[in-house]
Amino acid sequence: MSEPSLEVIEKHLSELNVDESSPAIIRQKQLAAERLNKVKTKRDEEIRSIEEEHRLNFKRGELIQLHAGFVDECRQYIQSFLDQSMDWANIELAIELEKKKKGGNAIAKCIDLPLNLKENKIQLCLSDPNVAQEKNKRDISSLKSDSESSADSESSADSESDSNSDSDSDSDSDKRNNKENTKTRKNKNKEQNNGFPVMIDITISSFANARNYFDSMKAAESRQLKIEKGAGIAYKNAEKKIGQDLVKNIKKENAMALNKNERVKFWFEKFYWFTTSEGYLCLAGRDNLQNDMIYFKYFGDDDFFVSSEIEGSLKVFIKNPIKGESVPPSTILQAGVFAMSSSQAWNGKINTAAWVLHGSDVSKYDSKNNLLPPGTFEYLANKKFLPPAQLVMGFAFYCLVDSESTKIHANNRIHREREHGLIMSLSNEKRALNKLKVTNVKEKTCQNSLQPEETKDQIEEAGLGKTENSPSPSSSTSPSPSPSVGRGKKTKLKKMATKYADQDEEEKELRMKVLGSRKSKGKSQSPQKGLSPTKTESIESKEDMERKKRTHQQTIEGYLLDEQSSTDLATYFDTMDGLVPKPIKSDVIVDMVPVFAPWSTLQKFKYKAKIQPGLAKKGKCMNDIINYFTSRKMDNTRSDTDLDWPQEREIINTLRSNDLIGVFPINKMRLVLPQNKK
Repeated sequence: MSEPSLEVIEKHLSELNVDESSPAIIRQKQLAAERLNKVKTKRDEEIRSIEEEHRLNFKRGELIQLHAGFVDECRQYIQSFLDQSMDWANIELAIELEKKKKGGNAIAKCIDLPLNLKENKIQLCLSDPNVAQEKNKRDISSLKSDSESSADSESSADSESDSNSDSDSDSDSDKRNNKENTKTRKNKNKEQNNGFPVMIDITISSFANARNYFDSMKAAESRQLKIEKGAGIAYKNAEKKIGQDLVKNIKKENAMALNKNERVKFWFEKFYWFTTSEGYLCLAGRDNLQNDMIYFKYFGDDDFFVSSEIEGSLKVFIKNPIKGESVPPSTILQAGVFAMSSSQAWNGKINTAAWVLHGSDVSKYDSKNNLLPPGTFEYLANKKFLPPAQLVMGFAFYCLVDSESTKIHANNRIHREREHGLIMSLSNEKRALNKLKVTNVKEKTCQNSLQPEETKDQIEEAGLGKTENSPSPSSSTSPSPSPSVGRGKKTKLKKMATKYADQDEEEKELRMKVLGSRKSKGKSQSPQKGLSPTKTESIESKEDMERKKRTHQQTIEGYLLDEQSSTDLATYFDTMDGLVPKPIKSDVIVDMVPVFAPWSTLQKFKYKAKIQPGLAKKGKCMNDIINYFTSRKMDNTRSDTDLDWPQEREIINTLRSNDLIGVFPINKMRLVLPQNKK
């Protein structure tokens, strides 16, 4: 790591006043230093490559001038084959055969194969006199060293005994012969590898070829001067850019550390949602249970229900704030596009149609008044099919403003409503379910009134304790004496009685089975003793189905008795007053709220991106969207509402793509950005 890199990084860190010992800051510091070193290394490599190119071109030009006559002979040699209209493959074959001959043509031996006759070029191996001189010097020095070693070996051989002299002389002579053979082979290889490869254009003379190399050498020199001259400026620009990225990344790390407690999501963000271009709220469940939740808690007779016959389509509930009025056709069409965006029509890129029903024509009960399974509805009228629509969606950000800005937008909305004489209110009233609500309330009241009578039997049967007047198990007529119950125990028994007051006999029996505190009664066990395993499994599956039905029924009753949904609907317009698609100069922005909606509903949004059917993953597309939003032109003066503002940019930089992809009901898509199609 170079010193300039460290100085720049330390300067930016000192301006931020951050804890440099934290792991996140150390990681960002290392990444910035690596980027700076890469910039410097890349510049040095470019200069070295240009210098090497300059040296080689100069050497090639000199060799062509030195062997000008031989180069022209090589050109004429190849041209003679071409004049005979010989096939290029046959030309290469002829040159290869000539090379294999012992006393072959010297010109053919200097031509490298394969030929590049398509561009009228051939490669020659031209001998370099400087390299030959160096080789001669090395050969002379090696011969001297060999002679010295042979003299030493002869003197050592004379000093040995006479009995071993013959064998030693034979071995020495063999060694010398082997050395001489290896020397000759090395010299031959050196002579063959003597040449320096030079590319020649056969259509021009040797001197013209040399001039081309000298011209390219001059061009390399001028390019090197430009790089060296602009290296300082380029390095400073890189330092500035890397420093800005370092500051941005560190601020993002700090913001993510400070904002660990994410904002509380609005009630409609639990579902898939969007608002149409006319301002109508559209909700869709993420699964069947959520569809039931929307129906029972937020859907009313004045609302509309939109879906499609295609597999995977969403069930979209349109909230109608104006009683007795129908919603605009464009709103229904947009809801239809939203419903089909998660279906097979999106994956198959099919333009198809959705259908719509009035809220009073949708029910969760069949003709026999039985509750339907989760996600299933009974349609009481004929479906009205919509015209086919093109599936074009979009991703956008609402700007969440502070309370003061929300009040301003709320006053403007109320003023517009009064001008047009509109009364806006969301309701979940369903006339068909009013009777069911009243019935549930009456049942609860009756159960509470019967608590004192039922409590004794339930506590006794559950084995929770006995009161003073409770009869013994063996006799139902004669009471048996029992010890008095303490004051604390009476309070405990009262709490237990209140807790288990709503239990019926069947539920109590099931709880006992789960707890394993006692066996089932004889009536329930005796028929199963002689049953086969298949019948036992069928009985258990029926019990599971009954248990699921009871659980579903209890969930629905909870929805009907929940008063929070009415509060959510009553405060919906106040909530939406704080969500601004394009903020004005007086707005104070505190956060961004993501939304996935039909493209036609997002035309007034400041931050939006078009999405079409495709094969890209939603995580990658979300990263591309954030990069696009954070790289656009920014207005630091906050005067142009169409340009990005610094406060908005800072908030978007703190967002994580994994927290945003939950708004997508689809997994594959194609992102379409201005001047850049993904």
